[in-house]
Amino acid sequence: MKPTMNQRQQLIQEIEQAPDDLVQQLLDFLHQVKDNREKHPLAKFAGILSDSEADDIQQSISKNCRQLDKNEW
Repeated sequence: MKPTMNQRQQLIQEIEQAPDDLVQQLLDFLHQVKDNREKHPLAKFAGILSDSEADDIQQSISKNCRQLDKNEW
């Protein structure tokens, strides 16, 4: 049975098999995304909640916030 790879391992495997021009495009894209994340005004809040806390908030919003009826108008 073949062990499963995590996403990082899968990405590395794909990059190793990709042509050089595609690797350069991926590298450029990664740098662009990293720059944008660091400069975004909400970036300082990324990752401050655990998955459990985020799930609790989503459930609370779904349960307690008004749901819009598209046909109401």
